[in-house]
Amino acid sequence: MTLGEFIKNRRTELGMSRNALGTKANLSHTEIFRIETNERKQPSLKVLCQLAEALSLPQEELFKVAGYAPSDDTPVVERVFPGLRTAKQRETVERIADGLSRNADLKDEDLDDLYRQVEVFIEVTKRKKDTK
Repeated sequence: MTLGEFIKNRRTELGMSRNALGTKANLSHTEIFRIETNERKQPSLKVLCQLAEALSLPQEELFKVAGYAPSDDTPVVERVFPGLRTAKQRETVERIADGLSRNADLKDEDLDDLYRQVEVFIEVTKRKKDTK
């Protein structure tokens, strides 16, 4: 099954028109048409993320269909962050990534603030550990 067929099948399962999907994914209905008819064979990761959210699909599933992710069952987090040692670390990274993907409209300064907060949290946690 092609990416276009996959997206069209999912859209029709949800009872959505191309216009409705385009609006929900912040894409034009003509772009949806191009993807569904395989005129646009490899949309960008950003477009795939928008479509995944609009179609209530895990991003990884759409990435696999589009050929961006290997077909093995190794989770993306483990491939991108092989140094994570515990399931809780992997879960935390997945939750942060999911939150960022659902809030793609955050401004750069918001993301900078988030990064600083994470750094402060890690530093405070290290100090607590060192004082024990």
